[in-house]
Parts: sequence; structure tokens; C-alpha cells
Amino acid sequence: MHLHLRIPPDPRHARTVRDALTGFAALQGLTEEDREALLFAVGEALANAIEHAQSRRDLEVSASADDERIVARVVDFGRGLPATPAERVALPGGLAERGRGIPIMQRCTDLFAVESVPGEGTTVTLERLRRDAATGSPTQETTVAS
Repeated sequence: MHLHLRIPPDPRHARTVRDALTGFAALQGLTEEDREALLFAVGEALANAIEHAQSRRDLEVSASADDERIVARVVDFGRGLPATPAERVALPGGLAERGRGIPIMQRCTDLFAVESVPGEGTTVTLERLRRDAATGSPTQETTVAS
């Protein structure tokens, strides 16, 4: 099953995405841990797209799930990034008000990828292996690097 949304780049529409993803997660039978991680990571990616894309074009948010993983993508058609983020970004100091989005997305997912073309836009891919409800461990035995 797949979910695909197009929303204006306005924070008022973040609730629409959250509600749709919550319904999608319920239909997919995701554990609470997987659902919360998905919502948190997508929320961060969406907030970054709204703030940094500097475009009036709609954003695309999609999600799919199978027995092993959940994959979400947030796509903007804005200014793009001059460079992709480092493989692992540390959380900023305790009093810092900015710079938490990428480290949070990395910690909520098993695979975090950013593809960006300056002047064309950015795609953030968030993949998480489904957790077993009893153990909290990924249901798939292979290791996925982030």
C-alpha cells in the first residue's frame, strides 16, 4: 500500500500530513514505536522543506510499507542544497535552537538519504526496518547502514 500527498509549503498543512500518516500506519499495522519514529522523522523533513526550499510549489510526501520496512519521502522543488549532509550529524549543544532536524531524522531511521540538485529541489528518503512489537528489534536480520 502506498500513500501520496501534495501540500502547499505552509506549516498549516503539516497536520494534514501527520493525520494521513497516522491513518496509513494504522492500516499497515505498524507498532507504536515505528509509527512515532515515522511521524517524527517525516515531520522534521517536512519542516525543513517548508523552511528551506524557498519555493511556492507544492511539496510531495509519500510513504510505503511492506512486511520488512517503511519508506517515506519528502520532496520539494525549491532551491536545493549546496552540499548533502554528512553521513552522521551530531546533535547540537543543549541550548542550541537550530540544527537538530538532520540528527533527529538519522536517529529515527535505519536509512537516511538526501538527494539534492541546486535550483531543482531536494528529496529526503527515510527508511525504517519494522520493529517486532515484543522485542523492539528490527524484524529483518540484515543490517542497514545509515
